[in-house]
Amino acid sequence: MGSSSSTSRGNTASSINTGAYPASRNRRASSSAPPSTTTQHQNGMQRQQRRATAAAHASLGTSAPPSSYQRHHPSPPITANRPPVSTTQGNASSTSSGYASLPGSAPPPRGASIPPAAASATTLSRPGAYSISREGAGPTQVFRVQIPHEVRPGQEFQVIAGSRTVRVRCPAESRGGHYLQITVPPDPVVRPNVQGMAVLTSATGQEGGGAVLMRESVREVNAEVQQQQEQQLEQQNSQTSPANSQTSSSPPPPPQPPQTYMVTVPPGISPGMQFAVEVEGQRMMVTCPANVQAGMNLRILPPQPPPTQSAPPNLPSGIGTSVDRPPPEQQRSTSLPPTHPPLMQMFEVVVPPGVMPNQSFSLLANGQRVLVTCPSNVRSGQKVRFQLPVSNPNDKTKDAPAVQLEYESIKDGWARTIRVTDMKFQWVRMNEDGEIDLKSVSRFDLQHSAYTRRLTFLEGNDPRMRTGTLSFGTANESSVESSVELHGKEVVGYAEIAAAHQGSYDEKAEWFQEICRERLRMKWNDGHLRILIRRQHLLHDSIEAVMSMSRTDLSKIWRFEFLGETGIDAGGLAREWFQLVTEEIFNPDMGLWLPSATNQMAMRINPASEISCPEDHLIYFRFLGRVMGKALFDGQLVTGHMVRHMYKHILGWPVMFEDLELPDEGYYNSLKSLLDLENVEDVCLDFTFTENALGENRVVELMEGGEDVSVTNDNLPEFMEANLNYHLMDRVKPQQTELLLGFYDIIPEPLLTIFDFQELELLMCGVPVIDIDDWMANTSYSGNFEQQGEKASTVQWFWEVIREEFDQETRARLLQFVTGSSGVPSRGFSVLQGNDGGIRQFSIHGIKKEHSLYPRSHTCFNRIDLPIYSSKDELREKLRVSIVSSATGFDME
Repeated sequence: MGSSSSTSRGNTASSINTGAYPASRNRRASSSAPPSTTTQHQNGMQRQQRRATAAAHASLGTSAPPSSYQRHHPSPPITANRPPVSTTQGNASSTSSGYASLPGSAPPPRGASIPPAAASATTLSRPGAYSISREGAGPTQVFRVQIPHEVRPGQEFQVIAGSRTVRVRCPAESRGGHYLQITVPPDPVVRPNVQGMAVLTSATGQEGGGAVLMRESVREVNAEVQQQQEQQLEQQNSQTSPANSQTSSSPPPPPQPPQTYMVTVPPGISPGMQFAVEVEGQRMMVTCPANVQAGMNLRILPPQPPPTQSAPPNLPSGIGTSVDRPPPEQQRSTSLPPTHPPLMQMFEVVVPPGVMPNQSFSLLANGQRVLVTCPSNVRSGQKVRFQLPVSNPNDKTKDAPAVQLEYESIKDGWARTIRVTDMKFQWVRMNEDGEIDLKSVSRFDLQHSAYTRRLTFLEGNDPRMRTGTLSFGTANESSVESSVELHGKEVVGYAEIAAAHQGSYDEKAEWFQEICRERLRMKWNDGHLRILIRRQHLLHDSIEAVMSMSRTDLSKIWRFEFLGETGIDAGGLAREWFQLVTEEIFNPDMGLWLPSATNQMAMRINPASEISCPEDHLIYFRFLGRVMGKALFDGQLVTGHMVRHMYKHILGWPVMFEDLELPDEGYYNSLKSLLDLENVEDVCLDFTFTENALGENRVVELMEGGEDVSVTNDNLPEFMEANLNYHLMDRVKPQQTELLLGFYDIIPEPLLTIFDFQELELLMCGVPVIDIDDWMANTSYSGNFEQQGEKASTVQWFWEVIREEFDQETRARLLQFVTGSSGVPSRGFSVLQGNDGGIRQFSIHGIKKEHSLYPRSHTCFNRIDLPIYSSKDELREKLRVSIVSSATGFDME
């Protein structure tokens, strides 16, 4: 469906509600008769559609060899004689004068070996993902249309313009019955993706589950990448190692005399205010001292340039600059876009009591936890300086909070900090005094030891589908970037992420969606995808479409259409698609996921998924990861709630022994009971675990040769650690790897550092309990209820039935009936999305019973048409019938 521009002509004529007619630009709007060639024009379009359909079908025969999934899941037959499907979908928008272009798209992704034949946008009848392009399109067309009499200024209505359905907004000065002249862009050229599904590549040397062995040429490239990453990790570990932080192989270099500069405080600056200066090409923020006024000179000490050689390996974490005897600066020169370079703020702190040289301490700087290492020539009580980026005052997207500086005050637990040396986020454990716990833990400790997943991205055989490896590492050795780059340019910097981290959940969620929508998502005119799905083959068609996409395609706008249905995707179809595919994937009958032992709503990966789907179970998990990432990216909801440690793995959050409780409380308690035994050898355990897969027991060794290693009091901590590693990582490592790879095919990991695992679940699944008061407070009324609103008798009965007689399940089914999803956004009904991705409140539209005896829904617009009933009993009966008997399909709005 296309958008159009309209020009009001103000004259009334005979009613034309079913179509738009070609009009000359010189024709006056007062002409009332439609052209006599309309039938000929439509017949010509039908002939063009048939020819283009044949061309599109022929082009599909040139696809690449079938993948493993395709060989074992041949495409189901396509029902013939389906109506043509429009693919020119856009936001409803028009103005009272002038012309607007219909959103277009970029050419198909690179790498297509055989250019597919072009097809008209109106002839798509096969499932798949189609790229929309304006290349080779014809000229724009001008149509003359009459506004339906019931339409008011600002409201939208639909017309048939040539071969397409176009949505038009009534201008402010026009009324029902008036004529408009609209300009409709040409039909875009549609090209199907003939490459087919991208094949998964195994990074472990073992094929199966839909993954193939890595080609030798790709393996050589990845070997270099892995070697570089291992070197970086070794250097990072040597810098943060407590053992290395106590000694130094050589004395510190002699102090260098600091270079100072004289600057003048600009007019209007008062004590405590900041102003920007530029020294030696570097911009920085200076805070006006208390005893200095505007116009006075101020001597400043700028940061030294980056060293030409890398820092010695015995210097841990972030190195502060000593004010008393400053050593050479140990800072990283960050890669910045040329337009909005971040401003640097100098911080001066006193080394806390008890901190020795080369030891780290934590504090809050500008609201962000910072990890600073005491220089080797500085003692407690002396001052050190370091720099952090702050938001650019010229960037109006997000104002940085006031600069604050205080020592870390959180109690025992893990905290995410920023390393000053390389500006990466790192996990540190805080002790009861609020200081960094740098004690070397040589053995596993149930209360303190924690691990984080490490996901390494590698190139795959198909450039559209990366591969990677997944492993466990100690939490304090993991790190993540603090900025997001796109096409080699930084689009989100550390200062913005640090500022967002301080907000409430609602503020963080709003910031995240804004970043995805405004900076990371491709604009409609730069390219979008049309995804055609057969409802009876929903999962099969969806996997074929999503797994054929590149990572660039995932950031484009998707528009869905169910073949054979007249529904238009203005938001509702997308919501339904995300719900239906995740509902099917998480269904235990699929054999991919199982309910956890303690919570039937929390799903865990089935360790025996390979037995349930031996040829393609990894494809399902990669598909699900992409769907979950795309849902989060677009602000949609998914159906399945996962166990807690899965959200921690997505975030790279530390997992601990207590995370074993949710997946299997019984086994968790049995492990803990071993701690109370005087002699563990009495229970005759070894380093193995026996699991049941489809009725058959299988013994798994928790370590090499574990069947021959007995559990004793001496090695009990290692036995606990082995169980943690196996149950939360190794047991389902291939499935978790593909799930995370798919998720991060679209979501940049640094953006998620602002959330904790509980907030991530709310963001992905919505608020599980429906708040009736919030629902009512964010409901609008129209039609026959516009004047009285919630005071109308039928409306009062409606809310009374929902509150007093409907249980949570029925309420969820009602919400699904009206909005296409049984979930509520994580921030409640106030941010319920509509047809254009914006906020559209739940709406109750009053109609007469002559128009419909039962309530009907318009899911794309979150609206229910509620007849005016004569009694509460009648409303309850008709509403229940509509909810129970409603199909998940869509009617034309």
